[in-house]
Amino acid sequence: MTVVTLDIAVFRRDYPQYDNVADTQLNLMFDIAQTAFDNSEGALEPDLDKRKRLLYLLAAHLCDITFGDTKGKGSGASGAIGRVASASEGSVSVSLDVGQGLPYSQAWYWGQLFWQLTKPYRMFAYFPGIEVRCS
Repeated sequence: MTVVTLDIAVFRRDYPQYDNVADTQLNLMFDIAQTAFDNSEGALEPDLDKRKRLLYLLAAHLCDITFGDTKGKGSGASGAIGRVASASEGSVSVSLDVGQGLPYSQAWYWGQLFWQLTKPYRMFAYFPGIEVRCS
């Protein structure tokens, strides 16, 4: 079978800041990552090592925004995404900014790293003069 499987020991070695996430929760984050980025035998990314890096990166991001890291950093369950644009103290107020013209769906991917790395899979190529026929 040509799919990536989660090796918890390898994930924890590569992302030790998420040792606070239980194995069962980590498995769930990896399952969700596979829902967002195809891990089937017919996936757009045939290189298993590259696909593994992308899936682990996305699983780490999901751990960060869901649970935070071992030092209490990260979004945790708050769901907050972006840089702090302004903050106040009385009655606590925080304003977040994800950047000019950046859709929330892109900002959601931590540091936009996953988004940038998967850009080739969202591109459309048009080749004039080539006729494709379906039989």
